[in-house]
Amino acid sequence: MDRARIFDVREYGAVGDGRTIDTQAIQKAVDACSQAGGGTVLVEGGVYVIGTIMLKSHIELRLASTATLKGTTDISLYHKDQKMPYKNINRSLIYAADCTDISITGQGTIDGSAVEVSKALKEKYGEGWWMVAAEKIERTVLIRLRNCSNTRVEGILLADSLSFAFHPIQCRQMRIEGLRVESVIMPNSDGIDLDGCKDVFISNCNINSEDDSIALKAIEPGYPCKDITITSCILSSWCAAFRAGPDAVEDIENVTMSNCVIRDTGLNGIKIQESMGAAIRNMTFSNIVMDNVKGPISIRLAGWKFDSDVWARFNDSNWPKGKLQNILFSNITGSAAKKDNICISITGTAQARPENITFSNIDITFPGGGTAEQGARRNVPDLERGYPEINMFGDLPAYGLYIHHAAGIKLNNVTFRLETEDLRPAIVCDDAQDMELDGFKAEGSKKAESLIRLENSQNVLIRSSRALNETGKFVLEEGSKDIVVLDK
Repeated sequence: MDRARIFDVREYGAVGDGRTIDTQAIQKAVDACSQAGGGTVLVEGGVYVIGTIMLKSHIELRLASTATLKGTTDISLYHKDQKMPYKNINRSLIYAADCTDISITGQGTIDGSAVEVSKALKEKYGEGWWMVAAEKIERTVLIRLRNCSNTRVEGILLADSLSFAFHPIQCRQMRIEGLRVESVIMPNSDGIDLDGCKDVFISNCNINSEDDSIALKAIEPGYPCKDITITSCILSSWCAAFRAGPDAVEDIENVTMSNCVIRDTGLNGIKIQESMGAAIRNMTFSNIVMDNVKGPISIRLAGWKFDSDVWARFNDSNWPKGKLQNILFSNITGSAAKKDNICISITGTAQARPENITFSNIDITFPGGGTAEQGARRNVPDLERGYPEINMFGDLPAYGLYIHHAAGIKLNNVTFRLETEDLRPAIVCDDAQDMELDGFKAEGSKKAESLIRLENSQNVLIRSSRALNETGKFVLEEGSKDIVVLDK
């Protein structure tokens, strides 16, 4: 280590006593490092209370394991990004714009002070504090990088953020390695939100977040989100472990996710949604274990009418032009959450259909408990511009997979199992076109009307598929045509 290129923040007046505002001192160290042509800004041995620190090109911000950068509760001490559509979360602790060769590394912590802020909100607003936090107060992001290239974030712990933990916007050539996120206190506490970024590598991260663990977005015109790899991560969320969209006015494409564990999610393991008229396409998800995941996979193509601009500004007027296509799920095993009997779902509308979605080598155990009344449900509405969420349709009539207005769906060696009896079909399709089931196996019930129900569907091939136990009717056709069942 070249000590001549290390700028210790304590040498520039930082105290690190957990009380003194050290923003100016740490910024002096950053500025001195920049003026010297770059180097390492070192933070160690204390709790440094800060407002916004503005990083610059060719700088590594290194946090020793003994160091914490802790956000002040004074919101006025944070820089505001005026370009952000998110009205109340446009400030950040660490910020950089139009920079290159930036690194944030080490085993130290960046703490957003959600414990202190939530305590104050509870004392002031009582049980209503959560909605006040979500809609009415300004909150910070821990790290926001805008239009930066050749960046690296490695090893640090992002804790107790007031909203997103890490929010890169329109960044290129980024590596996120070994990042730890523990942030479950405040609303919208996503782990990593990639917004209009490309050429991003995410690996070996452990994320436990209140909102989505990893989210891909494209909220500003002219900046698609593309060429993203995610591997060897452990993800847990009160919402989704992975989410693409729905706030995407530009395309999200060329994404791979592999060798990950997804556990204890409240609103999907993997969620892919497009609502603004752009395209989400060319994605693969492979070698994934899911444990206690509510609604393992959800795919949605429709609109999203934003009734208020209190929180953000979005326009879904182009939603019928949207596309969601060419998605592959392979080698996925696991269990759905026992508390709720929510299935995998693929839903579009008569105007916009998900296309070419393939499931290969999938083995999921569902909790069961569905009723005959739930299974008998027909005519699920399109809800063209409802907020896209797994519970938007209420109880769906399938326990394993529900398809509504979709084309080119393929299931190859897919198995659905049950912990307890479920009186719904394993699969229900309403307006599925050009569908193939090859080697499909599922548990069912003799009391259920069928194992598979096809409504208003056509060009469906079912081959080498069977029930795993004694059931009633295998396939029930209603208003469907060109249905072929071979080698049952």
